[in-house]
Amino acid sequence: MHVWNDIDTEMMRFLIMGAGALGSALGGFLSKARHAVTFVGRAPHMTAVREQGLRITGIWGDHVVKSIDARTDTAGLERGAFDVIVITTKSYDTANAVAAIEHLVAADTLVCSYQNGLGNAETIAETVGWPRTVGARAIYGVRLAEPGCAEVTVIAEPTALGVYDADAPADRVRAIAALMNDAGVPTVYTDRIATVLWAKVAYNCALNPLSALLDVPYGALLETDHARAVMREVITELYDVGHAMKIPLAPPTAETYIRLLYEELIPPTAAHYASMREDLRLGRRTEIDALNGAICRYGSEHDVPCPTNAFLTRLIHAREHAFGITY
Repeated sequence: MHVWNDIDTEMMRFLIMGAGALGSALGGFLSKARHAVTFVGRAPHMTAVREQGLRITGIWGDHVVKSIDARTDTAGLERGAFDVIVITTKSYDTANAVAAIEHLVAADTLVCSYQNGLGNAETIAETVGWPRTVGARAIYGVRLAEPGCAEVTVIAEPTALGVYDADAPADRVRAIAALMNDAGVPTVYTDRIATVLWAKVAYNCALNPLSALLDVPYGALLETDHARAVMREVITELYDVGHAMKIPLAPPTAETYIRLLYEELIPPTAAHYASMREDLRLGRRTEIDALNGAICRYGSEHDVPCPTNAFLTRLIHAREHAFGITY
């Protein structure tokens, strides 16, 4: 059993790996709260942050943060230089991100999947081990208005952090959640990280591909029996897979979740479009394989048929292929 050394949570050292919109907002507020923050991201954004500072706008106020070390790769960074490495890449880049940070992980380093979809924590844990792997369920929206500027657009619930392993330092992660919250990013600790992640995935699986393919906001999906029927099938299949995997889903039944989705979850976000729609509009690869595609993979492993999730996954891949995206 690993013995975790005490660390100073008053000033922690964070690496945001894949600092796009979401990672920039998180890292910006952490830096503003006097934690040491390093970004690794794409050149135009990193150049702007390095030369002009990071500008944050939107629902959490206007801020300019000039204390961030912004880089385009991990070259020159040393093992043990960070208390927490937060991976904020798209899910299809998780393996590459882990390979890029593996040499930085010391005995007491934690690696957090601050991402969408399923399978990211497993990819991280394959390299760093489950005791060092932290899960995060983030439900707030950020967009890069321009290089160097992150706009926080919406929040549904506080971010939830949690651990997967009995040997993980739960108290340390609880402290990290508290300091993120104190820094201005609403965050709580949960001892049911798998449960809350699957609840978010259920929401995304039901709404994102349909919003993207039909080019409609979430609220419009409630207006036809056709879309309602597809959403019902997606959720029913997801719950069948979750139960086969013994995931402690909440609410516990598909019917209860469907009622929650229709009556409480969709109405407040009725005007919003899925980010997957924006990906398709711009000819970018989507995260469908970490959402409906992941449900299909897990279903195959547990002999649970998922025809509707499989069909939506194929349709999204077909749209991607039209833009020349292959993998």
